[in-house]
Amino acid sequence: MARLAWIVRQGDFDGSELARNYHSESRVSEPRIGDVLMLPDGSGPWRVVDWILADQAESTENVLVVELFGE
Repeated sequence: MARLAWIVRQGDFDGSELARNYHSESRVSEPRIGDVLMLPDGSGPWRVVDWILADQAESTENVLVVELFGE
């Protein structure tokens, strides 16, 4: 299975875009709600609070919604 490319947004699906073409650090699983991640720019830690998945691995509709961990 190909790793998914995600758009990462802060707060909700219309929130600020933090990253584009984010790929999970794990080659085994994709991010799940509650997972904590660091973005390639070094920002974070971010906790995944929601997501939506399209039918294609490289879709711009694959969105992770995150909030700063500890807020």
